[in-house]
Amino acid sequence: MIIPELKFFPLHTGVWEGTYTRISPSGEIIYKHKSKLSFKLIGNEWRQTNYYKFDNGREEFHNFGIALFNEKGVMTFDNPRIYGEAWESKNNIQLWWTYKDEPGSKLYEIITMIGPGHRMRVWQFSRDDKFEGLMMIEERQTDTEENVPLSHFDQASYINDVNL
Repeated sequence: MIIPELKFFPLHTGVWEGTYTRISPSGEIIYKHKSKLSFKLIGNEWRQTNYYKFDNGREEFHNFGIALFNEKGVMTFDNPRIYGEAWESKNNIQLWWTYKDEPGSKLYEIITMIGPGHRMRVWQFSRDDKFEGLMMIEERQTDTEENVPLSHFDQASYINDVNL
């Protein structure tokens, strides 16, 4: 399959570290956590892992498996945790997805580079047609995709609630 040249996804490969801040519908901070995300693009295959570290000691590692781009440049991801799509728009990447274990959930995300190796992301949450708030994310690239071994993407997902 021939996929169109991707302009923005290649800029988002490698390792990105930052902070997620969850905001309630009324604008209050619900929680924050640190993150370390790893991405690799090989042909039309996108690999991604997300590591989250919470102040209470909770750790989450999510391996999203392999997502494929189609001939129009739309990536579909379908793994045990989520189902959705991502694509490039004029100046950013847009996504939508649903959590498989949360019926009625819908999330929409915009990812925008704000400088070399510096990006911002916003998630919009809804469930059953009700607004559930936002996630604001700021991240900086800390390594390139060449330094992320392919074996990194063989790790299994896990959640450690060490202090709960």
